[in-house]
Amino acid sequence: MSRRFTAALLAAACCAALPAAAQPVAERPAFIPSPLQSSGYDASIPTPEQILGHQLGQRITPTAAVHRYFEALQAAAPDRMRIGQYGQTHEGRPLLWSVIGSPENIARIDQIQAAAQALADPRRTDAARAQALMADQPAIVWLAHSVHGNEISPAESAMAIARHLLASPDDPRVQAILDNTLVFILPTQNPDGRERFIASYAAAAGIRIDPDPLSAERAERWPTGRFNSALFDLNRDWFAQTQPETRGHSALLRSWSPHVVVDAHEMGTDDTFFFPPEAEPHNPLLPPRQMETRAVIGRNTGQWFDRLGLDYFTREVYDAFYPGYGDAWPSYLGAVSMTYEQGSARGLAARRSSGDILTYPETIQGHFTAALSTLEAAARERARLLSDHWAHSREAVARTGGWLLPRDAADPGAADRLAELMALQGVEVSRASGAACGQSMPQGGYAIAEGQPMGPLARVLFDRSIALRPGFLEEQERRRALGLDAQIYDVTAWSLPLAFNTPVIDCRALPTGERLEPGRRRIGAVTGPTDSPAWIVSAGTQAFRFMTAALDAGLRVRSPEAGFTLDGRPYPAGSMIVTRGGNPDDVDATIARLAAETGADVTAVGDTWVTEGPSFGSDRSPVLKAARVALAWDDGTSPTAAGSVRHVLEREYGWPVTVVAVRNLARADLSGFDAVILPDGGYGGLGEVGLANLRGFTERGGVLVAMAGAAEAIADPKARLLAARLEGAAAENAEDDDEAADTPPPGDLLADEDAYLTRVRGTDRELDQVAGAFLGARVDRDHWLAAGVPEHISILYGGAAVFHPLTLEDGVNVVRFEGPNDLLEAGQLWSENRAQLAYKPAVMAQPLGDGWIVAFAQDPTLRGFLRGQDGLLLNALFRGPVR
Repeated sequence: MSRRFTAALLAAACCAALPAAAQPVAERPAFIPSPLQSSGYDASIPTPEQILGHQLGQRITPTAAVHRYFEALQAAAPDRMRIGQYGQTHEGRPLLWSVIGSPENIARIDQIQAAAQALADPRRTDAARAQALMADQPAIVWLAHSVHGNEISPAESAMAIARHLLASPDDPRVQAILDNTLVFILPTQNPDGRERFIASYAAAAGIRIDPDPLSAERAERWPTGRFNSALFDLNRDWFAQTQPETRGHSALLRSWSPHVVVDAHEMGTDDTFFFPPEAEPHNPLLPPRQMETRAVIGRNTGQWFDRLGLDYFTREVYDAFYPGYGDAWPSYLGAVSMTYEQGSARGLAARRSSGDILTYPETIQGHFTAALSTLEAAARERARLLSDHWAHSREAVARTGGWLLPRDAADPGAADRLAELMALQGVEVSRASGAACGQSMPQGGYAIAEGQPMGPLARVLFDRSIALRPGFLEEQERRRALGLDAQIYDVTAWSLPLAFNTPVIDCRALPTGERLEPGRRRIGAVTGPTDSPAWIVSAGTQAFRFMTAALDAGLRVRSPEAGFTLDGRPYPAGSMIVTRGGNPDDVDATIARLAAETGADVTAVGDTWVTEGPSFGSDRSPVLKAARVALAWDDGTSPTAAGSVRHVLEREYGWPVTVVAVRNLARADLSGFDAVILPDGGYGGLGEVGLANLRGFTERGGVLVAMAGAAEAIADPKARLLAARLEGAAAENAEDDDEAADTPPPGDLLADEDAYLTRVRGTDRELDQVAGAFLGARVDRDHWLAAGVPEHISILYGGAAVFHPLTLEDGVNVVRFEGPNDLLEAGQLWSENRAQLAYKPAVMAQPLGDGWIVAFAQDPTLRGFLRGQDGLLLNALFRGPVR
């Protein structure tokens, strides 16, 4: 970027009335002017100043004002633009979409959508009809902006793009775009986060724009504007589908089946602009034709950036491996889907480490340029895009076989929830029963055929064998040997059957059955005599969901910690029991309602005579407590970790929690709570007083649940809480003698390169970070914490933390990782980490005074899609207080 252009843009940002200063530099191509340009546009299309009261780039426009501008554009050009709402945020803000096209295309927009749906499903469209439809069908381009609320320039760019398309009637390139594409613009995917950022910025802003990196304008308060109101990273929620913003967006996108999708982001201030081709690794399930078209579009964008003197980079940092992003999930629907990343001013101006000033208008210019270039390429490549998309759809429906999800006896509810999640994101799921693929399914189950439009998505979410390319791994090993970070951007495993801890069976001949309706949860029922003295829900996910609902309804619930047999039928540990005695007179009706709402299969029994295992009145079948739960919040916790714990408890299990700021945990009277949860985080701010307060709470009978970084914090010997210690060089070296640590190694001869690498790495080098892999773990079924939990579970492991096992004197390692040969279930795990993690604890339970510490080595609620450890968490909260 030239200093002259930078200075002009900064002047435009800093001064309220400088329309002339916003003019493009000399010889700027007409097709891509400055987004601040005031002249040369159709005067009938309102300018941002007329609606917003300021030029783009002079202020950070609030979401409501962004929407107001789009409404004004639609009112000015109703023949070329439509707007609508695809959902509502947790805080009640609308989620807006708009579409722009030629008058002819907007007039037949319903016909275009019907054709898009027909071309997405070749089972209902023969080749001849498809060719006829494609001859007259525009390419559908999807521009989605600001999924992270503090990535602010994409939303401003969205306004500039919409205005440019509507107010440039004499530009032949714009006319070609309108004739050959339908342009969808989603200006703000995360309105709640954007408003949080704007409030933080405004609270610190002074009389002049301050570009200093230390300025409080950019020092966002916890949890920052990146996340939505529930503290979820919406860009990692696409297959988890936990948030209303994602569910609404994905449903809208599926209804149009776009050919090109752009997810517009911001990155660090020192960065320039990124667009594809992506860095390695690439997911091997992505079609080569998609990758080729991304490169074609990228080449066009590179040429425009060159003409305008804008810096950019490709093939670095941002890979195409993880399918859970907004630029990845649509790929498996056949879209050429890409992330665009602009270096961020995180305000109106920021000083880079080079000393240059990056202004807000410059960041708007980057996205504006990339978007127009993408639209130009899409219009030119219309035939190719439609043909490739049709080929993707044909190949998808031509696949055979699929998967069975049996309602496994150990946890039938896990299969229900996984099937519901797949249906929610558009995958066709059918109910199955009896026998299929040589498997008996007495409790029924679900079938998912791979030969369907959403089959590629199902495959990438179910397949645990998706691996990094060997050559890429060799390069990572070389980098590790030199002490360099691995070039892996996110987790390397995400298999949903492992995440839900439920079996899946590859099947060549799938049964047919009733289609599972998206958005509908399974309705449970009560079977057995109407005058029953007791009701039982067999263990697993359905039992835990029934438990929280029953406790919330005021019912008295028992749950045995060992299996038992009644009337010849065995029931597992962790089953939920409601007896008529001790409960309200209308308990029958309440149980019937709860069964329907939670999907639980409830068995009414004729008597309570147990022939094996603990009787209903045994102290091994305790009455569970309607626990009052405190959740650590605010500074010291990871926002997404706190958000995901709260989501699992409140949204998945309907159990409210009280969020308590970490700073208040230090001195607060916690006696009103039964359990305190410390989600992943740092907790340095607790100090000795805070740790002592938590220790006192636990000793008096409370349950302290610590996850990931919190478990590491309470394992510090100074905390005097968790007896387990961290392994590794960092932990061991803390006890080394300082003088010995400063002693240089003796001289020796380096025989070869391996000897050199050994010397430069050091003998006490810490384990390398693991990006995220599923590891197998064994559960101690004899422990109360494991009641209702299967014997084997999968844990998504990231980082490098390894704990020494608790001794029998201190507590129990309730869940431990498998041995080295059985440890890795999916993803990439470095050999050193594999060796050191084998047999080490994953979940620990330690008594302390009259209470308990339950420590999870990893976050069991990560991103809201890990369901396999729910039972351990719920047992800690509801069973722990009555131990």
